Amino acid sequence: MQATRRRLAAVRGEPDADPRWVRSLRSFESRLHWHCHFIQRLESEPEMEFRNLNPVFDGLREPHWDQEFYDRWSHGQTGYPLVDACMRMLHATGWLNFRMRAMLVSFASQHLWLHWRPIGLFLARQWLDNEPGIHWSQMQMQSATVGINRVRIYSPTRQAREQDPDGTFIRRWVPELADAPLDFLHAPWEWSGSARLDYPPPIVDEGKAGAAARARIYAARESASFEAEARRIYGRHGSRKKAVLRAERAARGLPPKPEKPPRTAPKRRSPPMSDQPDLFGLTSSDPKSGVPKPILPAGLPESWQRALAPEFAAPYFHTLKDFLVEERRTHNVFPPAPDVFNALRYTPLENVKVFILGQDPYHGPGQAHGLAFSVRPGVRPPPSLGNIYKELQSDVGFKPPRHGYLHHWAEQGVLLLNAVLTVRQGEPNSHAGKGWEQFTDAVIRAVNDKPTRVVFVLWGAYARKKAKLVTNPQHVIIESAHPSPLSVAKFLGTRPFSRVNAALEEAGETPIDWQLPMEARES
Repeated sequence: MQATRRRLAAVRGEPDADPRWVRSLRSFESRLHWHCHFIQRLESEPEMEFRNLNPVFDGLREPHWDQEFYDRWSHGQTGYPLVDACMRMLHATGWLNFRMRAMLVSFASQHLWLHWRPIGLFLARQWLDNEPGIHWSQMQMQSATVGINRVRIYSPTRQAREQDPDGTFIRRWVPELADAPLDFLHAPWEWSGSARLDYPPPIVDEGKAGAAARARIYAARESASFEAEARRIYGRHGSRKKAVLRAERAARGLPPKPEKPPRTAPKRRSPPMSDQPDLFGLTSSDPKSGVPKPILPAGLPESWQRALAPEFAAPYFHTLKDFLVEERRTHNVFPPAPDVFNALRYTPLENVKVFILGQDPYHGPGQAHGLAFSVRPGVRPPPSLGNIYKELQSDVGFKPPRHGYLHHWAEQGVLLLNAVLTVRQGEPNSHAGKGWEQFTDAVIRAVNDKPTRVVFVLWGAYARKKAKLVTNPQHVIIESAHPSPLSVAKFLGTRPFSRVNAALEEAGETPIDWQLPMEARES
């Protein structure tokens, strides 16, 4: 710790030092703090190795022990490729990174509904680097028995697609899947040739099992004693940082800082899987910590703020912001800065029923305004939109207006989002690969997490690649060629709009009124 702080002081005193060193050293200092903090936590309450920290969860899993589930999980035979690959690597090497450890625990304690104590003993005997304070705190947090954290239930299929997109890790540790096509490697049961594989079917339906676990946990959290126990746990195991700061101010004769008013807005959701464990809400908000502050676009609905909070604080998003500042200084960039996030502003997450994905904005002056395929009132509809109008005519009896302003659709829950949200004038795809794709993939995943049906409309090869991010079975994907003049012959006649409404009505949702007002007024 002392050496880290000496180096940090030296770096901060060097005018030409790379500022990333400050963040790196602060992060390393934080890890040292975490290591000792968790050791102290177990010392202060050794019973956390044996009993639920929050007793309202007692008896929740104990009667449901399933030895077959445990055996298949501990031997890497669950039928979920990434879970099994991780377990087999653990047997062979004694190590996994934090992300994969969290997923193994989550799958066992939530999807398989196994008690954390036996699975924790098994894992503790596997880790080469086992630290009991960290381990048992993690076991309870990932099993949602602490009660002051968000319930985290990770999809093993989604994690497989995100963490091992080319299948290298899975094929190495699960050789039974060597012959499975990449498109089906992360969910081999969906492949028509899966019967030829020497690999078991999924042990449970992850969607149904995860939903059942979440319902049981939240039902327990409704008990009369839950809040009092949660406050006790936080008082005993929460950070002492604020108390130390108050004591320091008092010792220096300074008045106490005024208390901040209580928050009225919901807390932002922490990242779904952080490599830094955040068990008890201890992540530092101190500007000296090197953790960048979120860049929050103005006017976003609260639902998007919560769902995308990790993205707005991520290093890549700060790099993207710096890139756009320089681009706008030296080039014309569309759409104008205030319009970049209009798709999210016009269609809150809770209202999304249909998701139409574009590639990048129109690159001509006055066209793009933040909605995919849409142009401002008074601007002639571009060729792609004209072809969409033609298909609407034959599909649902649409009467084409003279404008191309699609705000009426957005108001009804049609999210019109491009995968890349900005472009340099006259240079299509000029902002591809700068970070937008990571952000809009997070938008897709947030919509995928909705419990109600969403119809995803993917036109063209680029958009269709995003189908792998749509994993929840209640959603519907409609794919076809792009309405561009280059592929319009394959687009016309696909009837996507009537198919969207049929899928919505099947789920009890109100269909979309595709007819646009004959005259458009900009909102």
